Order: sequence, then structure tokens, then C-alpha cells
Amino acid sequence: MPVSLADLRRYAIDSSLFPPATLKRAIDRLGFVQADPIRAPARAQDLTLRHRVRGYRAGDLERRYATLGVEEDTFI
Repeated sequence: MPVSLADLRRYAIDSSLFPPATLKRAIDRLGFVQADPIRAPARAQDLTLRHRVRGYRAGDLERRYATLGVEEDTFI
């Protein structure tokens, strides 16, 4: 069955834009969050999570990292 561009768009939106969740649930659903120390205009993780986590504030990921049960990794 061929997949249309509209189908691909719908899949991308459904997979990445979802109702606000907890920080842990958002990370679990996304699978990963790119953490970036450069603020131009803001850190990548804060831009990603602010629309996906209810009440998210810049720096919440760093403050709560140890309690989330997530791992840090790198892509090469």
C-alpha cells in the first residue's frame, strides 16, 4: 500500500506533538531528547520539552535528571 505525503505528515505530528505530559512520560514517548549547552536562542532540550511537558521551565531536565531513570548517550 503506498504511503502519501499527508500520511507521513500525520504520522510525524502524531509521534512528536502530543498533549502535555510529565517530563518522564514525554522523554519515554519521544525516545530521546537532544541536550545542548548552547543557548541560541535556547537550549535544544528546553525548546523540545516546553511544549510537551505541562508546566515545564527551562532547566527542569537538568534539575530532575537524576530522578528520571534516563541515560545519557552520544551519537557519532
